[in-house]
Amino acid sequence: MSKYYSLPFCVLLLSLLSMLTSCGDDDYYYPSVKLEFLTAYSGSDGTFTSILTDEGDTYAVATDASGTVVTPDSIVRIVSYYEVQTDDAGAVEGVKLYSLAKAIAPIPQTADKFEDGVETAPASIRSIWLGYNYLNILLGVKQQGTHTLHFVEDEVTTDDDGQPVVSLLLYHGVTSEVEDYTKTAYLSVPLQQYATDGVEKVTIRFTLYTDDDETSTHEFTYTPSK
Repeated sequence: MSKYYSLPFCVLLLSLLSMLTSCGDDDYYYPSVKLEFLTAYSGSDGTFTSILTDEGDTYAVATDASGTVVTPDSIVRIVSYYEVQTDDAGAVEGVKLYSLAKAIAPIPQTADKFEDGVETAPASIRSIWLGYNYLNILLGVKQQGTHTLHFVEDEVTTDDDGQPVVSLLLYHGVTSEVEDYTKTAYLSVPLQQYATDGVEKVTIRFTLYTDDDETSTHEFTYTPSK
């Protein structure tokens, strides 16, 4: 795969944040805190200024306890604990972000863009659902070593109504064949690029290899968010 497509989001570092394995403690201390996929927007200094939830709600970021700094004026898909903060009258003042991690969220590419071919190491779906212009995935991986994840745009056709049918394949490269305990990767497939003029719905078919010769396909109807 060329360097152009080796985006930061593609490389999974399996030392996942402790916040993703200690929600019991955080729920006890912070009962109003949520753990969700979010779309975050940064300002000119690279700090997050606002978030968009998968319910379509936009909030200003009042506090980012993680101290995260990203590329200025960018849009980043994250997984974060956050709390909606209100004043004494109950009016929303903004959100406080606690621990967060970037989700793996590259735009799908056609197979020819992967110079070394498409790798399909086994993985498993722990959970998969539609978010706000994204397909969210909790992916289970077992091999040791470094995992490289991406999304392959396998085919785009149309249904009987002339609406898009998009077939996607999980790209999964791994540097080791030795299996370990299952770890969770947080993936979010961008879908808005398929919401061109005249598109009212998109059929999304997401396929991954669960074993050397076995595949699993998950189908969704995506209605573009305006």
